[in-house]
Amino acid sequence: MPKVFTYHKLDKLKSRKQTQHLFSTGQAITIFPIRLIYTIEPIATALEMGSPAGLLQAGVGAPSRTFRKAVQRNRVKRLLREAYRLEKPNFLNQAALDNKRVNLFFLYTDASVLTQVEIQAKVKEALALLVTKLNK
Repeated sequence: MPKVFTYHKLDKLKSRKQTQHLFSTGQAITIFPIRLIYTIEPIATALEMGSPAGLLQAGVGAPSRTFRKAVQRNRVKRLLREAYRLEKPNFLNQAALDNKRVNLFFLYTDASVLTQVEIQAKVKEALALLVTKLNK
């Protein structure tokens, strides 16, 4: 039985070029305290930019201005990654990703850290809004 809830290296948004493109041209969905920045591109355009084979890549971040200590930032990022990892299979089942490449970046914008269950609910809500935009 294949593993469903995974977050492999190919699924991570690591390319500086892709990240800069995401922040410069991406659109955003805000479900407080999470801001989801995304780009949707045809596969041909994505291959020209030299992106890897993955059709869906995601990254997470927490501002160092809000969370001064690295321990706090790392905890928030870990919670965001875990929430995305658990919600990714539902997102892939609902979204129509035919010939599309999607880059996602989750930013945590609040100064206080929510629980894992609350963060997962917010990520699920943000991904549900993205599904409606993808299926249009």
